[in-house]
Order: sequence, then structure tokens, then C-alpha cells
Amino acid sequence: FAAMRFLRQAYEQRRRRLRMESLLLLLLRCLVVLFAVLAMSLPFVQSDSPLAGLVTGGRREVVLLVDRSGSMGRVLSPGVTADDRAIELVRRRLRDLSDDRGDAVTVAFMGRGTVLAAPIGAPPSVALAALDGDLTPPGGVADVVAAARMVTDRVAPLRPGRFDIELFTDLQEESWGELGGALGELLGTVLEERGGQLRVRPVSGENDEIRNLGVESLSADDRLLLAGEALTFTAVVRNHASTARNAVEASFLLDGELKDRVRVDLPAGGTLPVTLRLRIDDPGAHHVSFALEHDELPFDDERTLAIDVRRSVDVLLVDGAPAGSDLLTGATGYLRLALDPDDLSRASRFQPEVFEVGAFEQASADLARFDLIVLANVGGLTAAAAESLADTVRSGTPLLYFMGDRVDSELYEERLGALGLLPARIGPITGDPGGRSGEDYVNLVLPDPAPAPLALFADPRLSVLLQVPVFAWRELDPLPESTVLASFADALGGTRPAVVSGRLGRGTTLLVGTSADASWSLLPRYPATWVPFVHELLAFLAAADPAVTNVPIGQVPALAVDGVPVSAQLVRPSGAVENIERPDYERVGTRSVLVLDGAPLDEAGAYKLEVRTAGVLQTLALAALPEAREGDLSRIDQGRLDELLTGVPYVLGAEEESAEESDGHAGDGSLAMALLWGLLILALAESFMARWMGMSR
Repeated sequence: FAAMRFLRQAYEQRRRRLRMESLLLLLLRCLVVLFAVLAMSLPFVQSDSPLAGLVTGGRREVVLLVDRSGSMGRVLSPGVTADDRAIELVRRRLRDLSDDRGDAVTVAFMGRGTVLAAPIGAPPSVALAALDGDLTPPGGVADVVAAARMVTDRVAPLRPGRFDIELFTDLQEESWGELGGALGELLGTVLEERGGQLRVRPVSGENDEIRNLGVESLSADDRLLLAGEALTFTAVVRNHASTARNAVEASFLLDGELKDRVRVDLPAGGTLPVTLRLRIDDPGAHHVSFALEHDELPFDDERTLAIDVRRSVDVLLVDGAPAGSDLLTGATGYLRLALDPDDLSRASRFQPEVFEVGAFEQASADLARFDLIVLANVGGLTAAAAESLADTVRSGTPLLYFMGDRVDSELYEERLGALGLLPARIGPITGDPGGRSGEDYVNLVLPDPAPAPLALFADPRLSVLLQVPVFAWRELDPLPESTVLASFADALGGTRPAVVSGRLGRGTTLLVGTSADASWSLLPRYPATWVPFVHELLAFLAAADPAVTNVPIGQVPALAVDGVPVSAQLVRPSGAVENIERPDYERVGTRSVLVLDGAPLDEAGAYKLEVRTAGVLQTLALAALPEAREGDLSRIDQGRLDELLTGVPYVLGAEEESAEESDGHAGDGSLAMALLWGLLILALAESFMARWMGMSR
């Protein structure tokens, strides 16, 4: 039928039109989904991209690096420090950002303490609330390279799109002067990838006159600090100003009590040592402080040294060749005479106690009560005694060996060397024991520079004292991690190790290649050489390491105590008391090493730690030391800054410039707003078209 042909044509046309309309509607719906996904992914474009015209401002991503090192404690005006000004500028910058706009900020501190003030990419209000909390005082050193590495390694992978970096700093030359090209390379790479910019905001005046004086160091000149002896302490004062300072008042204090007041004249840019002779009659934990009159940088005007003053040093002498009626014929006779010539006088610095090898092995469980152990010509030890000795040394008790004819080198290696108690492998006897020929002998010689234990003999007037014949010795092969403190030198100039030092855990081991009696050398028969030689070695071994109890601000010391700690109490310089219930500890040999996690020494000055073990209260003196080089307030110039930031797009902003002026910076280049507008248009188009298609059908 002719009419059916027209109906079929009309049906085909309508079906094609419906198919086209359906495809167009499907396309619109797919575009809606695509634009929604793209908008949620927060895409960004570079400023030179063809799509840059679609950017309509958008959210901001900012990284704020804030210098909170020790130099930021400088007083710029009454009651206002550089740190106060930096924090206020950061607050002002955060108030210019908006949570509603989707702005994100990362605030990182350079110095000691917490690095991130708030989570990475936090809303401005969260970062602002973190700054309004309790902030620790500025301290430590600003590691600008570490901050830049944190931006590249931690911030960049987590935060999409463009972000700008703003650096609030006093541009101290000590912090910036040695950075090399690492800073420019790190920041240049991330800013080039993200299209951002670096803005350096100084917080101190460029031409401010520096008037700072600082205590650079405070130390005890005596290695071994004993009660009743005259001790010498030296403070080094530095004048960081370009003009001399005269009649500067300074004070020495012991446990907060004034001991001496002096006036010093300081040359421009120079240093001056100031000494104090002081006798401390009470053994125990003490603090010695040196304080200057306050100036524009208060944190380095005082420095405190924590010390432990002993009544004497208890020395255990283990005699491997006991004497008969004549004490000097034993292996430890001359040692005992050198340490205590008055036969166990309580006024002696060293209090020796002599054990034979058998008694030593029986008392091995009680070795921790001695401050130092000496093995003289001991042939060997049982495995159990060697294990106990290793535990004692590992926990901090030093060990000194003197060789002799009874020493069994193979047994030493098997029993002691396997436990790490030997700093060197012991070889055969060399030379002429007894000196019968009188010709074949060696002398002790020191390396250059002389090591600390024997530095006394580095003086040319005293070095001749070492020219005493040694007729026999053991060949020593030092281990790789050991140190040779002295050597034997023959007439032809040949040398071999004579005194070797090593470490086991917290303890020091020292091995002397010859004997402590007069059978192998004439050293013990020359008191002018023997007494200072023995005293210097033992003082080196028995002296406490000041670096253990005197730590930089913000660090946590590792402290060894006798017994198992039950509780502890930390008294801070401010007088605040912090109770530590059930402190963490690690058993090291026969002692416990406290782990004061959560209790860093974050305030410069004197601390006191009281540790209670099973019925015993032990008191330790601690001190937190400011970073001395932070006292130099010299500022880096812009020429040097340009070199360090080569290849980095940066702006050097004035400290008075308001944060609003920085809004001329582009946003993060986000297309999110344009995509959201496109999403709205597509959704409306899809809705209208779907409605029209429904009505037409």
C-alpha cells in the first residue's frame, strides 16, 4: 500500500532522530560525570598554559617555613623578640587565607622541638589554633636544607597543584653560609614542577647594630673531679660585636650560689677565657654556671656545666703474679705504690684493692662496686669470670690490662677477645726480658697530636720522661675500631703499638704492651715517669664523659644507673618537677640505661634527676646547653642569598610588608572553579534536554 510506505519512512526518520537525541543526552551525562571527577581531582595549570585563561583565582596552597632557632630569641624592641615578630607575621598570613575557599597551609618550624605545627595541608584555622597554643622557646640551629627536603619529600607528594613557599627568618649567616647549592636545587625543582614561588621574609633589620656577648663554652680543666681538691673551670666568652666591650660584669656560681664576680674586657669580635679555681668539699652532683649581664640575646648569656664530684676512685687491682714478703715483686706492687703511697690513706685520689686471680673470679658478681679494674700479668680467666667481666665493662666500668710473662695469648683471645674485651690481638713476647744485655730496648713515643690520656707528656719539658728503657713487650695487633695512644720506638726508628684503646658498650678498654712490674722495663723504677703515667691513664679511664650529662637543648640523655629504676623525678631549671613513674630502661651489663622518652631537656640550664631503685636514691646532675654559634647575629647579604638560590624564583620581602601585599601572587592555578561552572552548565543542559525529549515523545 502506498500509505504504508510513507508510514515506514516517517518511522525510520523518527527513530534516527530519537537515536541522535539519546546519544546527545548520553554525551551530556558522561560529561557531567567527567567534569565532576575532574573538579574533585583539583587539576592545575601553569601560568603559560593555553588553559590559564580559565583559572578564576581558586584555592591557595601555602607552605610557611618559620625559623625558630636560638638566634630568633634576639630582643628587637622591649618585650618583643625576632621569634615573636615571625610568629605574628605567620598569624597575619594565616588570617588572609580562607577555610571556605579551600585554602590549605603547611607550617613547619626550623630549630629544635616540633617540626610541623599542624598537619600537612591543614585548613588555615587549624594552623592558626596550633600557633595560639603553648610554643616552646626558640632554640637549636635552623637547618634550612632539611626544611627544603621535607617540602620535596613529604609535602609535595601529598598536596596536588601549585603551592607557594614563604620563609620567615632572620637570615643569620651561621645558618645560611654553608648551604652550598643544595638549597637551590631542592627548592628549584619543586617550584618548577608546581609553578610556585619562594618568598623570603626577613624579621630583623638589615643594618641593625649587633651588641651581643655570649658564653661560648664552659668546661672543667681537670679530667677527674674529686672532693677536697682545687678544681679549675674555664669559661670562654665571645664578643660578636664590631666594637670592644670593657668592664663587662660576669659571675661564677656553684649550685646557684655566687662564688666569684669578675669584670672582663672583650676585644671586638674576639674571645676571652675566664677561669675559676674552686674547691668542692661535698661529693655528688653539682652545677657550675657562668653568667654575663643580659644583652639583646639572653639565651647565650649563661651556660651551666653538670659535674659529678667523687670522693675518690675505687680501683680493683687483679694480681696475676702475687708477691711474697716483698710487695714490689708482685705484678701490682708498683701500681699500688703509685696509686696510694701512704698505704690506703683515705686522702689518696685512688683507693686500690688487690685481688688474686682466684679471689677475683669468686667476686666477679660484685665487680660493679669498683670504678676501675686493672688486670696485671693475669694468665687467664674462667669462662664465667670472663662473662661477668664483659657485663661489667659493657655497663660502663673501664678495664686496663698490663702484660707479662704469664699472659696466655691464645686463652685471652678465646675467653676475652671473643667477648669484645680486647682492643688488640696479643702476640708473642719480644725483646730481652730482664734487660740482661742492656742494649736491646725501646722507648715510649706519642703520636702527633698527643692523645688526651697522655697529653701531659706532649710538653717538651716532660716528654723526656718517656725515654725510659723497656726491654720486653708483647706484639700488639690493634683491631680496626681501636686507637693507638702510644708506640714503642727502637734505636732505628721502627715503631710498634704500645698502648691501645678500645670500647665495649659504655666502657673503655686499654691495653699496655709491657708489664706493670720491673721485670720487663725500668718504668716502675722511675717515679717521675711511672706515677704521672699511671695516674694519667687511670684518670682518663675513670673520668666521667661530660657529653653524657651535658647535652644540647632538646636532646634526651642516655643515663646509666646502678640497679633497676622504679621511679624518677626530673627537676627543671624553672623549678618545675616532672614525675616519671616506671621509667623505661634498658639493661646494659650490670647497670640500667634510662630512656627518658617524652622528657627532653628543652630549656637551657641546670636539671636534676633523682632515680629511685630498690631502696636507693641516686641523684644525677644534668645540663642543657644552648648552641653557641647561634650567638653570632651577622646577617647574610642579598648577593650571597642570590648565589644560594640560583635557579629559584624568589622575592625578598620587607619585614614590615603586610601579608595582604603578597596576594598579588597567583593562586594554585586550579581549574576546579571553571570545571564546577562547566558542571553546572552541563547539568542544566542535560536536565532541559531530558525534559524536552520527554515532552516531545
